[in-house]
Amino acid sequence: MKPIRIAVTPGEPAGIGPDLIIALAQEQWDAQLVVFCDGDMLKARAQLLGLPLQLQPYDAGNNAIQPAGTLYLQQIDTATAVIPGELNSDNGHYVVETLRQACQANMEEGFDAVVTGPVNKSIINKAGVSFSGHTEYFAHQSNTMDVVMLLSTDGLNVALATTHIPLEYVSKAITKDRLN
Repeated sequence: MKPIRIAVTPGEPAGIGPDLIIALAQEQWDAQLVVFCDGDMLKARAQLLGLPLQLQPYDAGNNAIQPAGTLYLQQIDTATAVIPGELNSDNGHYVVETLRQACQANMEEGFDAVVTGPVNKSIINKAGVSFSGHTEYFAHQSNTMDVVMLLSTDGLNVALATTHIPLEYVSKAITKDRLN
């Protein structure tokens, strides 16, 4: 039986995303977690955090769920060394590449979901990439014209009427038809 397969991206490599993925890996999950990132960066961060982490190469034909302390890895190299807490626009293209590959795998290889870490849009833009947010990026990659951003937690689901647009355009973007 094929398990639920989730693509995970860390977001900004100098930010909290890699730390969250390492913490996630410490627990046993009833799903196969495949992280799309630089394995050396993730192992170095795990060492800084003093947490164990084993990375196994991702194989689409492997349906085994990883044990606690282990993640499957789709290797994507950072452009330059990562120093936690120090943003570097040289890795802006890397961040977008992790999203691109996870999105593509989700559409082509039978992933059930993509979970993304936080990104720094200004660093991505500084790298020369036009990027306004995950929602718009995934919509573009999947040729989806109309998307909804949903925030969900126990007892509360909120669907936003707009995505990442300048505040001055919000009142024009919210229409009766759009809300129906």
